[in-house]
Order: sequence, then structure tokens, then C-alpha cells
Amino acid sequence: MHDAELLRRISIFHSLDDALLERLAAHCASRAVGEGHVLFTAGEPCRGLYVLAEGRVRIFRISPDGREQVLRVELPGNAVAELPLFDGGAYPASAITTEPSRLLFVPRDAFEGLVRTNPDFALAVMRALGRRLRHLVGVTETLAFRDVAARLAHLLADYADAAGAKPGQPAVIRLRRTQEELAMELGTARESVSRAMKTLRTRGLLESMGGGKLRLPDPARLRTFSRTG
Repeated sequence: MHDAELLRRISIFHSLDDALLERLAAHCASRAVGEGHVLFTAGEPCRGLYVLAEGRVRIFRISPDGREQVLRVELPGNAVAELPLFDGGAYPASAITTEPSRLLFVPRDAFEGLVRTNPDFALAVMRALGRRLRHLVGVTETLAFRDVAARLAHLLADYADAAGAKPGQPAVIRLRRTQEELAMELGTARESVSRAMKTLRTRGLLESMGGGKLRLPDPARLRTFSRTG
């Protein structure tokens, strides 16, 4: 995929016309890395953002007692580390590839140049920040007040949205995560994820199709369940 086409898949770049996308892509660098490659660590100055073309990236923090808390697992087509570009701060978490990956690096100065000179792009950035903030508020509330089944329902509903699920229609998603990774992302144990999967299947909210595929008969019901249990 051409670099400009890859950039357009990211929400903050949707509003850019072809000429601006090509200009931005000319400042970007594409690189292939192996599994276990550290993109950045928490506290490092932000150099720019990454767009994941192939592979997977785990975003995580390490607690004072040495435990790893997975914040997100980014899949192809997602941006990695856009938030520090918005506030000018350091990377708030660490990122590592979990399989061989190809990434497009967008330098900070090129990104900021677009913000300063293109009002539509600046507005798209603000909207993207608002969406991410809403998502993080929802994640915080779910982790704090809901059980594991509700937290899993919230996560699966997010995956369905990202896959382009249409209102009132079933969705099929490929869960490119092990139960171990899901457990880390949900802040729980792998056994608890297994029980939560069973709960959602029993309630008719989830159907296993094999090969990592899940059928969600009604993603909206998953979202409701994540709030009410």
C-alpha cells in the first residue's frame, strides 16, 4: 500500500486532500522491524507518531511493583502514539511489536507544520483527540466499575465499531489476540477471560466461529451489557 493511502486510513488524516497527503508522505519513513522491537518507552521525548501497516504493537505501562498493564494492542491501520503530539509531552507509555511489523513514521515537525498551516487538519486533530478521550473515559469507567464480562463486552463492541459494524446488523470480527493478551488488556487473569467468554456466549451476545473469528449477533446489545451487566 502506498504511504499516502496508508495515512488516509487514519482518522486524523481523513480531511487532507491528495496533495497534502502526498506532501506529508514525502516526509515519512517506512521501516520493517522484527518481533520484540521497542518503538519507544514511557518518558521519552515524543519524536513523532507511527502508523501500523502490518503486524501488531502492544502499548503498555509498568507499575512501580514491576507489573505490566496493557493499555491497547494496535492492529494494522491504526496510529501509534498520536496523543503526545497533541500536548507536546513525552510518550506516556511504552510500545513494542509483538510480531514482525511494518510501520510508517510521521515526524513531529511535519505533523505540527500541517496543524499550523491547515485549519481543516487542525480541526480533524481536535476531533480525533476528543474521540480518544471519550474512549479512555469509557475504559476507565469500565475497569473501575464493571466485572470482567462487562469489560470484555465493551472491548468487543469497540472492535466491532473499528471493523465498520452497521447498526442493527451482526458483525464478524477476527480476534487477533490470545486470551493471555486479552487478560492483560482487561487487567485480569486468563481464566477470568475464559469465564467471561462463556458468559457472553450463554447470553447470546457472542458466537465462536473458529480461526479466531467471533460473530456478534448485535454489537449494540454488547454495548448495553457493558454498561448494565
